[in-house]
Amino acid sequence: MGPQEPESETKERPTQPEHDVSKAGTKRVSKSSVLRLLIVFRIINSFFVKSFFQPDEFWQSLEPAHFKAFGYGELTWEWKFGLRSYAFSFLFELVYRAVSLISMILAAIVAYCTSVFTVLVRNLIPNCAIALEMVLEMQKFPQEVRESIEYQGVIYGPKIIMAVLAGVGEWYAIRFAEKVYTSCFEHNTKDKSRNVALVRRNALILSMTNFFNCFFITRTFSNTFETDLTSIALYNWDWSGGNHVASTKFAVSLILGLFLCLQRPTNAFVWLPLGLFLTFNLLRTRRFKTLVRLFYRVVFALTFVTAVNLAVDYYFYGRIVFPALRFVKFNYTSALSEFYGTAPWHFHLLQSVPLIAGYSLPLVILGMYSLKSTTKRSLLSDPLKQVKLVIILQIVIFSAIRHKEFRFVYNLQPFFLVISSIFLMKVLPEAQNGEPELLKWYFWIPPFISVVAAMVLSSFHETGVIEVTKYLHNIPEVHSIGFVMPCHSTPWQSHIHRNNTQDIWSISCEPPLHLLQDPSAREKLPYYMDESDRLYEDASKFIYQNFPPIFRKNLRSPDKEWNYEWPQYLVIFEHLDDLYLNKLLTDSGYRVDARFFNTLSHWDSRRSGDVIVYYKPPWF
Repeated sequence: MGPQEPESETKERPTQPEHDVSKAGTKRVSKSSVLRLLIVFRIINSFFVKSFFQPDEFWQSLEPAHFKAFGYGELTWEWKFGLRSYAFSFLFELVYRAVSLISMILAAIVAYCTSVFTVLVRNLIPNCAIALEMVLEMQKFPQEVRESIEYQGVIYGPKIIMAVLAGVGEWYAIRFAEKVYTSCFEHNTKDKSRNVALVRRNALILSMTNFFNCFFITRTFSNTFETDLTSIALYNWDWSGGNHVASTKFAVSLILGLFLCLQRPTNAFVWLPLGLFLTFNLLRTRRFKTLVRLFYRVVFALTFVTAVNLAVDYYFYGRIVFPALRFVKFNYTSALSEFYGTAPWHFHLLQSVPLIAGYSLPLVILGMYSLKSTTKRSLLSDPLKQVKLVIILQIVIFSAIRHKEFRFVYNLQPFFLVISSIFLMKVLPEAQNGEPELLKWYFWIPPFISVVAAMVLSSFHETGVIEVTKYLHNIPEVHSIGFVMPCHSTPWQSHIHRNNTQDIWSISCEPPLHLLQDPSAREKLPYYMDESDRLYEDASKFIYQNFPPIFRKNLRSPDKEWNYEWPQYLVIFEHLDDLYLNKLLTDSGYRVDARFFNTLSHWDSRRSGDVIVYYKPPWF
């Protein structure tokens, strides 16, 4: 049946007048215009994202790349332990190196112009004091230009790259929805091309105005990168049940799917079921030659992807490592992943899915229940049934894992888009003039609220921890900086970006890696306290044990070593300031140098309030 589908579609197209499509309001969302619109929209979206969501946005992506590209920074324990693949971060290293090269070239151009101006001044007006003063001032321009352009590139380069990837990923997710609809519905109806265009428009609107997409999709999380690649791979997958196993598109899908599994083994929860459906369908239809070809293609793709991934990780670590194996060992064969929190079994069902689906949640729920393909195929060859089953399996499996976060199931977004966009096309009533009700103004209220809410939240909530790093970058001379706050509360050198600071430190939160092989780790884990825990359990005790006397150096015990030195710039949250430090720092020489709004409220009380920067001159 699969090979006949393109013929059927080709026969129907001439019978569908162009003005009918225009009348339905779908002509203006052609495939090429959709891609351009998505990329431009996401680039604009990325510039609204000025807030902090979770540490991994920086510490598991930008910080390793910055460390490798510029030679300074800090790595978390995961990178020292070989738990993370460098493939995603490598993308940002390329961005950083390109930015550095561009800034050098532009600085060289400015330096040349400056030298020409200097020669002209010295020859034409050699005795003009003002001109000579201008020459001296202009000597600083090349370095200032280089530093300014490099810093702006370091900040905005990753945003633009993620925005472009997001636009491309959404474009393929929309095309995936079209593909599922074409495969599962109305093969012989005269309205097929019109309805495909409606599905495209529905998917475009639902994806662009999705709250979590606007808030999350341009952030530098590996989850967003994986979702983008998942959408591309899903579109290129062989949904015919085995007719296109030999195609180039299917090879692309295999390579991307296996690559995703190496980045995060839990991506197998998507690709293993799809691979099994395809395999069993070939067995059921006795297409053994195609099955053998599939096997060889999988082996080739796996070999290729593994070799590339090993090469990239070897480049970063300087030795052969298998991060995927260590990832599984840490997260699924030990209890240490619970160190970062646990959630009830219904977390994804009642929180993650509603947040990710957004206002299209009713469409997803109703579509999961009532949307059925008209081709009457079995599960092994029906794309819509497979989409539904992957959604269910993913939620069930992730619900069984004790450590849960919203973003862990974000790669279900293209599946949700398929269900919601097709279901909306099926149930949306039409006016008598043929204009879909979606064009009525009241249908735009939920999308409008969704986008505005996401943009406001991205530009407002938890922005102080980002702004403080930019502030610290712009201070001309800094000897030392200390962050006395929960670990990884701010970005690091990916935003501070200065290697001329003698000492920069923060409170740590290393997990109990000594319990990795301990069979009783789950029982011991609740009693383990990292530095952040000890700081907030008893701030005065922690300060006394880890810091020298704050007032005078001559009050220190001569032979005692301290874990931390009081810095020139001390960065804290308002909560700790009110709790203890405001009183401690009175008459110490410290004064409030800057204050940045961060939150009105926070689920973690330790991070509540403003971000405060105290300043004290270096010890004499």
